[in-house]
Amino acid sequence: MTVQLKGRAETITIRWIPKYTAIERAGHWIHTASFVPLAITGMILYFPFLQSLAQGSAGQFIRLIHRMAAIVFGALPILYFVIQPRRLLMNLREFLIEKEDIGWLKNAFGYYVLGKHGVMPPQDRFNAGEKMNGLIMCVAWVVFGITGLAMWFGKGVLPPELFRWMVILHDVTMIVSVCMLLVHLYLAIAHPLMWAGLVSMRFGVTSADYAAEHHAKWYYGPKRALEMYEAKKWEEAQKGH
Repeated sequence: MTVQLKGRAETITIRWIPKYTAIERAGHWIHTASFVPLAITGMILYFPFLQSLAQGSAGQFIRLIHRMAAIVFGALPILYFVIQPRRLLMNLREFLIEKEDIGWLKNAFGYYVLGKHGVMPPQDRFNAGEKMNGLIMCVAWVVFGITGLAMWFGKGVLPPELFRWMVILHDVTMIVSVCMLLVHLYLAIAHPLMWAGLVSMRFGVTSADYAAEHHAKWYYGPKRALEMYEAKKWEEAQKGH
């Protein structure tokens, strides 16, 4: 793909490569469409200063929306497993934290927030931050499922102390998940170095140059990416002398 820069004669060429399948993208957006109303209605039910909105018929409607969204949120991974079990298992394996991810996390704040653009450890199709977000959402899905069902059907059935702990665990998981969502939204929409993430999730592709720089283990393969990383570190060290 060739693009001409506005107001300039030269052009740049962008080579797009596939990153996400149509089902992965559909799953992401359905997950988002179910989680956002879950978060909004959950906060209305949780925060004391919003309790007036959760009274009477309005409160019943909010609880209905919360439960309907919860059904979609809970059923989505199960449906994905039924349609593409191998792909789902591959995605879960991709979330596993590796040695390079620890180094990436240590340097991510300086790189992405402070603008210290040093050599970053090579990353897979998902970088370490995306892996953390994926792992947290996987755990949250399990916790929301257990505690949500307990709160929905267990009141008056479960021992009061157990029911109370289910509510507390549900609320804590909601707070952590919403915080992760806010960070995810900022990086995907506002951060200048993460622009390709939104493009990938909309169209399923990313630029080859972006993949080579930010997802080198996925683009080049682990062995070559690590060799290139070590070479870049050596070059940086030589510049410092």
